[in-house]
Amino acid sequence: MKSAVKNIVTHPLISGSSIAFIGSFGSSILAYLFNLAMIRLLPVSDYGLLTALTSLITLFGIFQTSLVGIFAKFSAKYRANKDEYGFNQLYSSGLKFVISISAILGVILILATPFLSEFLKVSESFLLILVTFSIIFSIISAFPLGILQGEMKFWITSILYIIAPIVKIVVGIILVLLGYNIIGVLIAILLASLFPSLIGLTIIRRNRRVISSKKTDSSMFFAEFKKYSLYYFLASLGITIITNADILLVRAFFEPHVSGQYAALSLMGKAIFYFTSPIYFVFFPLIVQKNERKETYSKILLYTIGIVVAITGSISLFYFIFPQIVLAVFAPSEEYRSLITYIGPFSLYMLIFSVANIFNYLFLSLGKTKVFIINLFAAAVFVISIMIFHNSLEQVITILFASSLLLLILYLVYYYRVKHEKN
Repeated sequence: MKSAVKNIVTHPLISGSSIAFIGSFGSSILAYLFNLAMIRLLPVSDYGLLTALTSLITLFGIFQTSLVGIFAKFSAKYRANKDEYGFNQLYSSGLKFVISISAILGVILILATPFLSEFLKVSESFLLILVTFSIIFSIISAFPLGILQGEMKFWITSILYIIAPIVKIVVGIILVLLGYNIIGVLIAILLASLFPSLIGLTIIRRNRRVISSKKTDSSMFFAEFKKYSLYYFLASLGITIITNADILLVRAFFEPHVSGQYAALSLMGKAIFYFTSPIYFVFFPLIVQKNERKETYSKILLYTIGIVVAITGSISLFYFIFPQIVLAVFAPSEEYRSLITYIGPFSLYMLIFSVANIFNYLFLSLGKTKVFIINLFAAAVFVISIMIFHNSLEQVITILFASSLLLLILYLVYYYRVKHEKN
């Protein structure tokens, strides 16, 4: 019995997730406190605008999410194979790549500012400039975060993830109290994306000197990188659209007051995801390394599904039974009282999506990047459905649930095909 418990506790999925959970949970608590303060300090319409702008950052954060996963994939691969030369290529070429990508995207976003201002009903273009630079720095941070994740240095990555919300909550609240309102908050978000990038790059630079000083040929790295990165990006794009485009679409199709209310509902529902995100964080490099070593991954997959279902199912049940408590914790203002009937159904969407997301990470870790077809299809169904049906928040939540369920079903079909091909 003791041996079984010890094996469970020391399992990399549990021990690594525990460390990642400390960073993720600490980061989430601080993010919650930040949003809690903004809900109270800003009018509902202003909070809706802030959430729309931060959702834009999150939507374009697809570049960061994709690059973190890509760098983690290669970092874990080289670690599993003890490929020192491959590591050196990754270190020497990766930074140049992310800087180039962030610069190109920055120029595109600045040129698109007039369109974005009209679509999101933003009267001050300077707000979108701040958003653009936040996106640029978040992309650059993907380089150190991905490499450290692949090396399973979870303590360091946890610290880096905690730094951002600390900066955001301290600087943001101070600037809002000084009267800078949304501009002050966006400056805080900009600094929150800058500091982890600088610290992470410093750590990576030191590690690079330790690993090797040998000059490398980047052509070999990029040849392999290109085969994997495009499809990974498209797969991540589909997931990001499903999880973040709803706030932007609600902002575009609903009144500012309703947009602010939905932003608060989204915060409540997606808090569930904070509890499971450390599991995906550890699950990905574990599957990569097992796949590289030709080891079976079925037990880890079932283990992960069980943990995620237990966590999200318990929280969703609480949301259904005690929506008043959830509302009192997140948004106690009377202006948000009408959300009480939506809290349970929204949590059910998060439960289904959380399970589906396990398979997304599984396929990407195995190099089955053509899963992007499934992700983009589900994302297209989601966006088109909301563009057609947006008479009420009930319709939006129904579409979210249906899209995540469709995603899960398609994943299960694809998983059967992948297992059949392997056998």
